[in-house]
Amino acid sequence: MKFTFENFSCDVDIFYKDQDIVARFYDSSKEQNEDEIVNLVIVDPGYGYLHLKLKGDDSALLSGFLDDRVFLTDDMVEAAINYIEGLSPHAQNRYIPNHIARIKQTSYVEYNGEY
Repeated sequence: MKFTFENFSCDVDIFYKDQDIVARFYDSSKEQNEDEIVNLVIVDPGYGYLHLKLKGDDSALLSGFLDDRVFLTDDMVEAAINYIEGLSPHAQNRYIPNHIARIKQTSYVEYNGEY
């Protein structure tokens, strides 16, 4: 699947558990194929995740984090919110408070098989 906002587009993986949804935003060209997963492998974490969790019959919660180097504006974050809500037929006409953090990566922990 693809997420598009103005002149930006990225890949999206969608994961379902019951009626809940997790969306992962990323660039598929940065991921290795199975035959490339030998020796040094760099795993790209993507651009972030959103999680839509239905609560009862009338509400849901939407949370997650998005990379601020990619999701530059509030309008772009709002488009991502609308994107994940649009994936769920059960999200319509529900009260859905949200908290989406735009994050800045400062460091990371990695294991790549080399050390």
